[in-house]
Amino acid sequence: MKSRLDPSTAARQSRERWDSQFSAPGTYVPALDALMQILDAKDGYTALHCRRVRELAQLVAVKMDWQPLMVRTTMLAAYYHDIGKLGICNCVLNKPGRLSPAEREAMQRHPTVGRELIESFLIVQRAAVVIEQHHESWDGSGYPHGAAEDNILPEARILRVCDVYDALVTDRPYRQGYAHDEAAQIIREGIGTEFEPQAAETLLCVTQQLRMAA
Repeated sequence: MKSRLDPSTAARQSRERWDSQFSAPGTYVPALDALMQILDAKDGYTALHCRRVRELAQLVAVKMDWQPLMVRTTMLAAYYHDIGKLGICNCVLNKPGRLSPAEREAMQRHPTVGRELIESFLIVQRAAVVIEQHHESWDGSGYPHGAAEDNILPEARILRVCDVYDALVTDRPYRQGYAHDEAAQIIREGIGTEFEPQAAETLLCVTQQLRMAA
């Protein structure tokens, strides 16, 4: 399903600028691209979600005035953040009802599986750690390790809130996507608990600007 988010011309120009950094010599890893093609064939929603989260995380990182290397790491991690779902059967990924304890445990392993899949590629070493942390919460209530605050890499803090926002505004088998205002309210309610405040506030600013420009 398409996201409700429709990037403006300014957003596309920003994305193109940073795509030149993302695609710079030495950053493209064909083996990882092949894995993403497999993920696309297995679960088209997840692959599209990864692309949308990459675009959104890039805009948030740029808005926060990060240096190019940190922006690039954020983009790499965002693009590959759900690659660990290759190891989860579609009956769990697309289950319309509540997950069983065993299914939830399997789902919560995907950040670590993702890190294990890409950590051997030297160019994405830091991105691998970001991927493992993308379900950690600011207050320590996340998974897989219960990391909190400064123990969560800055790139993972952005990825966390962008991942949740995109999941909220897109349709899933078990529910219709939320409107932007509803999703934004859920994000606000999670500031300081699920989400690092600066990352969440910047995400809300970026998405509001995109809506106004659409």
